[in-house]
Amino acid sequence: MVDSNWILFTAPWDPIFVRRGDALGLTALADQFADRLAPHLSNRIRDGRWVTILAWCLARSQEVFHACGGRSLITSTEQRNRYAWLRPLELMWTARTIALAEDWRNRSLTGQRSVRPWYEDYNQGTDKFGLSSDQFWAYRQTGMYGAYRLAFRRWPQMTTGGDGWTPGPATNSLARWLDDRLGVARPPWPLYVGDHDYERLPKRGVKLAKGSEDKWWMRQWKTFDHGGKKADENTLPRRRDDFSALPERDLLKPLIFGSGKDGTRRFDVARRVSESKARGHIELCEHLAENFSQNSVIKILPTFSRLADAGMSAMDLVAKALQNESRVALSDIAAEPSAKSVCKELTDAARLWRKNEGVHLPHIERANRFAAAMVRSEAVECLGALLQYHELHGGGLRWFVLRKGWVAPRTPPRVGSSRYRFRLWSLCRLAAQCGVLRSMPPALRHDIEEEEDENS
Repeated sequence: MVDSNWILFTAPWDPIFVRRGDALGLTALADQFADRLAPHLSNRIRDGRWVTILAWCLARSQEVFHACGGRSLITSTEQRNRYAWLRPLELMWTARTIALAEDWRNRSLTGQRSVRPWYEDYNQGTDKFGLSSDQFWAYRQTGMYGAYRLAFRRWPQMTTGGDGWTPGPATNSLARWLDDRLGVARPPWPLYVGDHDYERLPKRGVKLAKGSEDKWWMRQWKTFDHGGKKADENTLPRRRDDFSALPERDLLKPLIFGSGKDGTRRFDVARRVSESKARGHIELCEHLAENFSQNSVIKILPTFSRLADAGMSAMDLVAKALQNESRVALSDIAAEPSAKSVCKELTDAARLWRKNEGVHLPHIERANRFAAAMVRSEAVECLGALLQYHELHGGGLRWFVLRKGWVAPRTPPRVGSSRYRFRLWSLCRLAAQCGVLRSMPPALRHDIEEEEDENS
């Protein structure tokens, strides 16, 4: 039998997670639009403070990794050993935030459902911060560094050669900034200890801790949950509804909105969004299409967004009808008061999309196939075609299936769903935090996708 952990850690770093969010199978195409608008960004990179925190975690874990004898990062085994020293710090920062912020539930903290009882109820008395073994190992992908690793690989000077592991000049600067502000919470040895420092890490103790790195960190960094002056302002992740500038913005701005091609595009798009008077997402897409009309991909952004949103509205209609039922007749769903207008919007959006010609874009055939299936506006036929398409071509988990005129759920009920978006919320939130924008554009303030805590 093949060991599951071996599969996890020898697989590519960026796996395709099996989620229910890609109901129409359009995520790969949506990412093509996002790459034109916000290159080398993702919807999971949404708080500049976490960039600072993870830079500190990377620098602090690097010195311990070296003390343990680690040097090379070529093989998957070596990278796994390197991450083993980083993972406890991510989770300790989650615990630190829970300890110091009353509104911690309104901050990005992957793993909080396990870490909260570990910290508050069990007095840190269990291993792995309350996570199960599977959750602990999977945290490499689902955790905070897994969310932000793209930044450490692609943003300038974050890691050496973009390896995602070895701190570069930008990461070191952010780590020093945060280390200076931790005050009483700072670990008891200096950042960047060297072989000739009298306070350097005890190498023997580090080497003996291999395989129990979480316990080692808990013994060595006992002040992780201490506060100090301005601990919230200077050290903790920001609330999701906090769009104010960060005190370390002068360090972050050149990394995200610098003079390179990608930074310039991110800067230009953020400024164009801020100039828009759009009241909603579709209007914002139309504004961007007008301002970047020379770009053949961005030019068709509004028609794609309208098609995708209409499809998801129809999916939500079915999901709502199934919320408290084990199965529902398709004819009953089609008789819902909103079904007629939802199906008309979907078929109208599909018709507009089919007018796009001559655009060559990876994965565009997925939208073409979806639009080709949505030709009948009668609610029963429209919803039937949608359900068939979802089962055959949807991505991730199937929400429900149609069998002999009855619709049955395949995942737990959920009211409302994430829409296909293009990193614009993340981009503009970072722009506001870096001082590029004065505030979050109104059209995006409430457009954030729900976060999924993979470690619940």
